[in-house]
Amino acid sequence: FPASVRVRAVVMTRDDSSGGWVPLGGGGLSHVVICKGRSLDGRGRREYIIRGERLRDRAPVLECAVQRGLVYNKVNPIFHHWRVEDRKFGLTFQSPADAISFEKGLQTVLDKLDRGSDSPSSSTPEEADTEDDGQADIVSYRP
Repeated sequence: FPASVRVRAVVMTRDDSSGGWVPLGGGGLSHVVICKGRSLDGRGRREYIIRGERLRDRAPVLECAVQRGLVYNKVNPIFHHWRVEDRKFGLTFQSPADAISFEKGLQTVLDKLDRGSDSPSSSTPEEADTEDDGQADIVSYRP
């Protein structure tokens, strides 16, 4: 999996009280990447994670494991959002090209997850993936 999915976007979250989207973690432009990291459920399994880090102070503003069943919506060329269980996240991209790049990278991961789950007798995608993307183990940030 190429770690080349790196875009600049404002990370958003759904504010159900107002019915609108609001910037997460105080707003500002963030680097958003799709990378492999350790899951935080204690089993230490490696999984794909969407991570956002604010450019101005490197504060983590987004940490979201990519799971099967993730619902991805393209609202317009520069605003896309997705839902994982009851959590909703969105990205306001700097350009349509960034949005396309992110969407393609995410689709690649979702396809891998779907393929890996269809054959329980084979090794999981995490075990079969021996490449190390150089990412340090991560600590979750839950705002």
